[in-house]
Amino acid sequence: MRYRVLLAAVGLLTASASVYGQAKLAGKWQTDNVQAALEAQKNAPATPEAGGRGGRGGAGGQAIMLDLQVDASGKISGTVTEIGNPPVLNIATGTITGKTITWVTQPRGVTWNLEMTDDDTVTLTGRVFAGRGGADGGKDPAPEAAPGGGGGAPGGDGAAKGGGGRGAGRGPQQPIVFHRSK
Repeated sequence: MRYRVLLAAVGLLTASASVYGQAKLAGKWQTDNVQAALEAQKNAPATPEAGGRGGRGGAGGQAIMLDLQVDASGKISGTVTEIGNPPVLNIATGTITGKTITWVTQPRGVTWNLEMTDDDTVTLTGRVFAGRGGADGGKDPAPEAAPGGGGGAPGGDGAAKGGGGRGAGRGPQQPIVFHRSK
Protein backbone atom coordinates (compact mmCIF):
# COMPACT_ATOMS: atom_id res chain seq x y z
CA MET A 1 0.00 0.00 0.00
CA ARG A 2 2.82 2.42 0.86
CA TYR A 3 4.43 1.65 -2.48
CA ARG A 4 1.27 2.69 -4.36
CA VAL A 5 0.96 5.94 -2.41
CA LEU A 6 4.63 6.73 -3.02
CA LEU A 7 4.28 5.90 -6.71
CA ALA A 8 1.22 8.18 -7.00
CA ALA A 9 3.06 11.03 -5.24
CA VAL A 10 6.07 10.70 -7.55
CA GLY A 11 3.75 10.70 -10.58
CA LEU A 12 2.03 13.88 -9.41
CA LEU A 13 5.34 15.62 -8.75
CA THR A 14 6.66 14.65 -12.19
CA ALA A 15 3.49 15.86 -13.92
CA SER A 16 3.46 19.16 -12.02
CA ALA A 17 7.14 19.77 -12.81
CA SER A 18 6.43 19.16 -16.50
CA VAL A 19 3.45 21.57 -16.50
CA TYR A 20 5.53 24.14 -14.56
CA GLY A 21 8.31 23.93 -17.17
CA GLN A 22 5.79 24.31 -19.99
CA ALA A 23 4.25 27.41 -18.44
CA LYS A 24 7.67 28.96 -17.87
CA LEU A 25 8.71 28.44 -21.52
CA ALA A 26 5.89 30.53 -22.99
CA GLY A 27 6.84 34.10 -23.83
CA LYS A 28 9.48 36.10 -25.65
CA TRP A 29 13.16 35.12 -25.63
CA GLN A 30 16.25 36.56 -27.32
CA THR A 31 20.01 36.28 -27.55
CA ASP A 32 22.04 38.99 -25.83
CA ASN A 33 23.06 40.63 -29.13
CA VAL A 34 19.57 41.23 -30.58
CA GLN A 35 19.52 44.95 -29.79
CA ALA A 36 22.94 45.50 -31.41
CA ALA A 37 21.89 43.49 -34.49
CA LEU A 38 18.63 45.44 -34.84
CA GLU A 39 20.53 48.73 -34.52
CA ALA A 40 23.12 47.62 -37.09
CA GLN A 41 20.35 46.53 -39.46
CA LYS A 42 18.58 49.86 -39.05
CA ASN A 43 21.80 51.79 -39.81
CA ALA A 44 22.96 49.47 -42.61
CA PRO A 45 23.96 51.00 -45.95
CA ALA A 46 21.38 50.90 -48.76
CA THR A 47 23.42 48.34 -50.72
CA PRO A 48 24.73 45.41 -48.69
CA GLU A 49 28.34 44.30 -49.06
CA ALA A 50 28.95 41.45 -51.49
CA GLY A 51 28.88 38.16 -49.62
CA GLY A 52 27.71 39.88 -46.44
CA ARG A 53 25.29 38.17 -44.12
CA GLY A 54 23.14 39.77 -41.45
CA GLY A 55 22.25 38.45 -38.06
CA ARG A 56 25.48 39.39 -36.38
CA GLY A 57 25.36 41.95 -33.63
CA GLY A 58 28.21 43.83 -32.00
CA ALA A 59 28.63 40.98 -29.50
CA GLY A 60 29.15 38.39 -32.26
CA GLY A 61 27.13 35.29 -32.95
CA GLN A 62 23.71 35.00 -34.48
CA ALA A 63 20.98 37.29 -33.16
CA ILE A 64 17.71 35.37 -32.72
CA MET A 65 14.32 36.16 -31.17
CA LEU A 66 11.78 33.54 -30.09
CA ASP A 67 8.07 34.07 -29.45
CA LEU A 68 6.75 30.86 -27.89
CA GLN A 69 3.35 29.53 -26.86
CA VAL A 70 2.83 26.22 -25.04
CA ASP A 71 -0.51 24.45 -24.69
CA ALA A 72 -1.54 22.16 -21.81
CA SER A 73 -0.38 19.03 -23.66
CA GLY A 74 3.16 20.40 -24.07
CA LYS A 75 2.82 21.30 -27.76
CA ILE A 76 4.94 24.34 -28.67
CA SER A 77 4.02 26.86 -31.35
CA GLY A 78 5.25 30.32 -32.23
CA THR A 79 7.91 32.01 -34.33
CA VAL A 80 11.70 32.23 -34.65
CA THR A 81 13.21 35.44 -36.06
CA GLU A 82 16.85 35.30 -37.16
CA ILE A 83 17.87 38.96 -37.48
CA GLY A 84 19.19 39.63 -40.98
CA ASN A 85 18.15 36.20 -42.29
CA PRO A 86 14.50 36.39 -43.43
CA PRO A 87 11.84 35.04 -43.49
CA VAL A 88 10.41 34.67 -39.98
CA LEU A 89 10.23 30.94 -39.25
CA ASN A 90 7.08 29.28 -37.91
CA ILE A 91 7.32 26.48 -35.38
CA ALA A 92 5.50 23.64 -37.12
CA THR A 93 5.94 20.85 -34.59
CA GLY A 94 7.30 21.40 -31.12
CA THR A 95 7.33 19.54 -27.82
CA ILE A 96 8.71 19.95 -24.32
CA THR A 97 9.53 16.97 -22.15
CA GLY A 98 10.93 17.92 -18.77
CA LYS A 99 13.71 20.41 -19.61
CA THR A 100 14.25 19.14 -23.17
CA ILE A 101 12.67 21.17 -25.96
CA THR A 102 12.51 20.18 -29.63
CA TRP A 103 10.81 21.85 -32.58
CA VAL A 104 10.94 22.01 -36.37
CA THR A 105 10.67 25.36 -38.15
CA GLN A 106 9.20 25.99 -41.58
CA PRO A 107 9.80 26.91 -44.36
CA ARG A 108 13.37 25.61 -43.93
CA GLY A 109 12.67 22.36 -42.08
CA VAL A 110 15.30 22.96 -39.39
CA THR A 111 15.11 20.85 -36.22
CA TRP A 112 16.03 22.84 -33.08
CA ASN A 113 17.15 21.09 -29.87
CA LEU A 114 17.11 23.19 -26.72
CA GLU A 115 17.32 22.80 -22.97
CA MET A 116 15.63 24.96 -20.35
CA THR A 117 18.54 25.87 -18.08
CA ASP A 118 16.46 27.87 -15.58
CA ASP A 119 13.29 29.99 -15.54
CA ASP A 120 14.97 32.78 -17.53
CA THR A 121 17.50 30.89 -19.69
CA VAL A 122 17.09 28.49 -22.62
CA THR A 123 20.13 27.06 -24.41
CA LEU A 124 20.11 25.94 -28.03
CA THR A 125 22.26 22.81 -28.00
CA GLY A 126 21.99 21.96 -31.70
CA ARG A 127 20.22 22.47 -35.01
CA VAL A 128 19.82 19.95 -37.80
CA PHE A 129 19.53 21.69 -41.16
CA ALA A 130 17.32 19.84 -43.66
CA GLY A 131 18.54 19.42 -47.22
CA ARG A 132 22.20 20.15 -46.51
CA GLY A 133 25.04 18.56 -48.45
CA GLY A 134 26.73 15.70 -46.68
CA ALA A 135 30.29 14.50 -46.30
CA ASP A 136 30.45 13.77 -50.02
CA GLY A 137 29.97 17.50 -50.70
CA GLY A 138 26.70 16.79 -52.50
CA LYS A 139 24.91 19.67 -54.10
CA ASP A 140 22.55 21.57 -51.84
CA PRO A 141 19.06 21.57 -53.36
CA ALA A 142 18.50 25.22 -52.36
CA PRO A 143 21.82 26.94 -51.60
CA GLU A 144 20.24 30.40 -51.53
CA ALA A 145 17.94 29.31 -48.72
CA ALA A 146 20.72 27.94 -46.57
CA PRO A 147 23.96 29.94 -46.75
CA GLY A 148 27.01 27.78 -46.16
CA GLY A 149 25.30 24.63 -47.39
CA GLY A 150 26.70 21.93 -49.62
CA GLY A 151 27.60 22.35 -53.25
CA GLY A 152 30.39 24.57 -54.44
CA ALA A 153 31.09 28.01 -53.10
CA PRO A 154 29.45 30.80 -55.12
CA GLY A 155 31.65 31.79 -58.02
CA GLY A 156 33.86 28.74 -57.50
CA ASP A 157 34.02 25.51 -59.41
CA GLY A 158 33.10 23.18 -56.54
CA ALA A 159 29.86 22.06 -58.20
CA ALA A 160 31.65 21.45 -61.51
CA LYS A 161 34.06 19.08 -59.76
CA GLY A 162 31.30 17.04 -58.12
CA GLY A 163 30.88 18.90 -54.84
CA GLY A 164 33.53 19.94 -52.41
CA GLY A 165 31.82 23.04 -51.14
CA ARG A 166 31.08 23.66 -47.52
CA GLY A 167 28.43 21.04 -46.77
CA ALA A 168 30.26 19.02 -44.13
CA GLY A 169 32.75 21.51 -42.72
CA ARG A 170 30.55 23.27 -40.17
CA GLY A 171 32.35 21.78 -37.17
CA PRO A 172 30.73 21.42 -33.77
CA GLN A 173 27.90 23.83 -33.07
CA GLN A 174 28.38 26.30 -30.26
CA PRO A 175 25.49 26.62 -27.80
CA ILE A 176 23.34 29.71 -28.26
CA VAL A 177 21.86 31.13 -25.05
CA PHE A 178 18.45 32.85 -24.96
CA HIS A 179 17.21 34.98 -22.10
CA ARG A 180 13.64 35.96 -21.38
CA SER A 181 12.85 39.37 -22.93
CA LYS A 182 11.91 42.05 -20.52
